[in-house]
Amino acid sequence: MIAVSETQSPDDISPLVGACLLGSIDNEIAQRRAATVAHALACARNTDLLVDNTAPVADETEVTSTPLPDSHREAHCRSTRPMHIGDNLQPIVSQHQPSGVVLERGKDASFLTELWADTAERLASETDVLTVDSRGEIETIASMLVPVAGGQHSQLAAEAAHAIAVANDAAVDLFHVIESDSDEAREDGQRVLDEMVATLDDPERVDTWLFEAPNTAEAIIEQSTYYDLTVMGAPTVGPLKRFVFGSLSKRVQRGADSPVVVAHSHSE
Repeated sequence: MIAVSETQSPDDISPLVGACLLGSIDNEIAQRRAATVAHALACARNTDLLVDNTAPVADETEVTSTPLPDSHREAHCRSTRPMHIGDNLQPIVSQHQPSGVVLERGKDASFLTELWADTAERLASETDVLTVDSRGEIETIASMLVPVAGGQHSQLAAEAAHAIAVANDAAVDLFHVIESDSDEAREDGQRVLDEMVATLDDPERVDTWLFEAPNTAEAIIEQSTYYDLTVMGAPTVGPLKRFVFGSLSKRVQRGADSPVVVAHSHSE
């Protein structure tokens, strides 16, 4: 995760990180959403964007041939570098060591597959991973809800949301739910928000929202309806505990009507 100033020109930033990689995606809406996330992140990290050479976005003569949201500014697009990626990303990630991967999220897990780590979780052992879905529209991105709870996954979600916001001139609300109105809960919640803002070099376009509700997942699902995009961290528990006790981000992914981007931070 890398904090990048919105006021810095890409030419002023040394390319110190590996390329971003956009996975092969068939669904048009998911493809366009993944493209805007990948372009924004690659610009924020001042790095190359690798794409599958069979995808519409893989045209070296253009910045991108995949239609991005109308709100995505041309200055925040990267020239793409096509390569053969295919369906198995693991060897590509191991070989090229990208700083981030954007791919379509799999369908809802079944009774048995919930027990196993999915592709994003496996790839996160080597790189940051952002997953997108195909819900909703992709015409403009003017506002994003970013539920945060602290930790690396939330930090990556905040970084990605900030990059998307800069590319689309969008607003970002960092959102933390407390289930008690006690002074201690409010102090702890505000500290989470303040620490998350501190990870961003340019926090001016980011607002914070401390929200009291009896159920965190239901609060996020309800509020996400009013935003163009929700960006949140991946589950922080392993597959077995997630299967037994459930996962906040999984519940939001299943319950939200609006699009959700999930951030899996690279775990050393």
